[in-house]
Amino acid sequence: MHYIDKYIQQVIQLGDEGSKLLNAITAPTLRNSEYVDVLEGGMNGLAVLRVPKNMNVVVHSASGDPNLSDLKTHTISLVDRLFLQSENIEGIPIGFANVIDSNSGDQDVLKLIGNTLTMMANEYGLAILNGENAILGNRVNGLANVSGTMISLVPKSLSAEGIFGNGIDNYSIFDPKGMAIWINSDGVGTKTEFYERTGNFGGALSDSLAMKLDDAIKKGATAKTVFDILETKGDIPSKEIIQQALALGKMMGFDYLIKHEDVGARLMGYNAESPVMNLSGSVVSVIDEERLRNPLKPKEGDYLIAISGKSNPRSNGITQKREIMVEAFGNNYHESDMGKHYLEYLAQPSIVFYPLFKKLIESGWANSVYHMSGGSFNGKLARPLAQEGFYVSAEGLFEPDEREIWIMRRTGTSVEAAYTKWPMGNDGFITTSNPEKVQDLLNQQFPDLKCRVVGRVKQVAGKSGIEFKSFTGNKIYFSGKE
Repeated sequence: MHYIDKYIQQVIQLGDEGSKLLNAITAPTLRNSEYVDVLEGGMNGLAVLRVPKNMNVVVHSASGDPNLSDLKTHTISLVDRLFLQSENIEGIPIGFANVIDSNSGDQDVLKLIGNTLTMMANEYGLAILNGENAILGNRVNGLANVSGTMISLVPKSLSAEGIFGNGIDNYSIFDPKGMAIWINSDGVGTKTEFYERTGNFGGALSDSLAMKLDDAIKKGATAKTVFDILETKGDIPSKEIIQQALALGKMMGFDYLIKHEDVGARLMGYNAESPVMNLSGSVVSVIDEERLRNPLKPKEGDYLIAISGKSNPRSNGITQKREIMVEAFGNNYHESDMGKHYLEYLAQPSIVFYPLFKKLIESGWANSVYHMSGGSFNGKLARPLAQEGFYVSAEGLFEPDEREIWIMRRTGTSVEAAYTKWPMGNDGFITTSNPEKVQDLLNQQFPDLKCRVVGRVKQVAGKSGIEFKSFTGNKIYFSGKE
């Protein structure tokens, strides 16, 4: 089985199955909070919080105790820690999102974690608001590591907005101003190994932001707080990374906090001595009522615009790229000239589209936005088009980096399979009725990005999704349907 095909079967499909399982186990906890509103219409069952106008929102994060080897006890400790954090600030704990980084995605392991989280949520009266199920292979030395981000409430009369804490447990407080609150989670995955090999550890911050923020902005959400857990083993410059995160958040208009946890042997790098890091967490956003009533959707006749920037692999489908580098150049490939050539591309941080997409949406120049990560052309573009009954015949897509093409060919991956998982040079897309305005905005404010019109959104009998020519000239069609 080819590398990419193995990835699609073992990671994407298995992850989806695991996510569905976890959702089924934890969904009943949404009943634990009077503030949860499950929207069944345009937001696809999105669960948001609607909190009293006299309350501020507090965001705080924790990991399970790394010293606890028993998985159930480790998972229990996560919820205990989150609840204790809320108690320490005399907050009202509402609910949390979890991140499960497992070795294999084993269903029994996920059941144990899901049932334990549910048990603890019920004990404390908490709602499990969202989650991320990631399979990190042998980088997780054990069954799984579990972390989470909690939303608590404090009266406005007793709190101010901003960041506070004791340096160990820090908190972000904001006023939602009557808007709905949403939390979503994601992480960098196994791409952190490339940063470990180059020493550019802070590069992972952009990947973490891109994975979460670019999902949030698709809902028209405005980020208020991003909170990541930085798990490390060995010599990782955690203080420097924390400062970089604060600066990135300030630049983009939200609080970006990181909680560092030395997890020791729970992580494993490319060898036993190498420093290791894992970065994942959640973004807490607000969505106004008008956007909830009118979610972002493509419109018939829209132009589909492809967006590209500096060549990068984004942060999905990395496991096979790690494997092929070792196979081709040896375990210490980062020390060889050829290895460094490919690593320069593989360790390029993801483009964070959130600032661009936010400006386009607020200006009314984007009707829908997409970023090409997990699922890529089929899952992230064809599927949402198909859900609205639309089809695009695209021409003139950006071409992939020559190092991406080499990886594709080296693994024996078919062209169609590559576009199923990888961006292949097309980092993002938008649909718009005003392509000139989009181009002007990029030229003026985002000169590092380039865009081009590649098609029109249409209703075509018997067709849905997207059809296009690959960089090889092959015609590829993704219907976007299961």
